[in-house]
Amino acid sequence: MKKVKIDKNSRVLIEDNNYTLEYRVPKGDFRGKKGVGFKWQLGGYFPTMESLLNDWVRNAPSKQKDGQIKELKDIVDCIKNAEQHIAKLLK
Repeated sequence: MKKVKIDKNSRVLIEDNNYTLEYRVPKGDFRGKKGVGFKWQLGGYFPTMESLLNDWVRNAPSKQKDGQIKELKDIVDCIKNAEQHIAKLLK
């Protein structure tokens, strides 16, 4: 299995006939103690890299930190930035 970074908070796992999208998330609380570090959370399984990247772009607004998306223009800008990031990676 190969791991390929999309950005600091997302990556692709490449296996035979399967692409897996994962997102980096903070570790949760455990018995009243704050989690230290982060873990990788499943974002989905995809048959093609194209379908994975399309999903990553479509979900970019939901992965923004609280307060970054305040109005419709912020959503549009977020999606445009995600598309530009993917275009830059593919060059």
